[in-house]
Amino acid sequence: MTAGGQVEVRMVRDYPTAPIVRLYAAGGWWREHYDPSHIPPMLRGSYAVAVAVDPATGETVGMGRAISDGASDAYIQDVIVEPPYRGRGIGRRIVDALLERCSADGILWVGVVAEPGSVAFWERAGFGVLEGHMAMHLVGGSEPC
Repeated sequence: MTAGGQVEVRMVRDYPTAPIVRLYAAGGWWREHYDPSHIPPMLRGSYAVAVAVDPATGETVGMGRAISDGASDAYIQDVIVEPPYRGRGIGRRIVDALLERCSADGILWVGVVAEPGSVAFWERAGFGVLEGHMAMHLVGGSEPC
């Protein structure tokens, strides 16, 4: 980010694939054999998607998305900010934009599966550990993308 520049957080429905793949790779979530053609329907199928763009360069430097039925609850996932842009409040602004969208639609229960080392970030954003609960996934299922 250039001096004095302000990263913009935007809600999107469709978005170019390449910057999303780059962000997933920065988060360690993208494998070479994944199919980039899955990104557009993944974004369109999300309840809400927020991207962070540096207006000085046009570069997409962060993203996050929420999954929901639009009525009862939502789950935030895939929040990532490019390493050089971390520590500047961009991730928090992405989360806040997603939470604002949920709140505006009356969705007040929002969950997240926090990665190791990220609990403090999520607590600062207003989340708390669900004591007595554990995240799980389907064992033997295929990998995403």
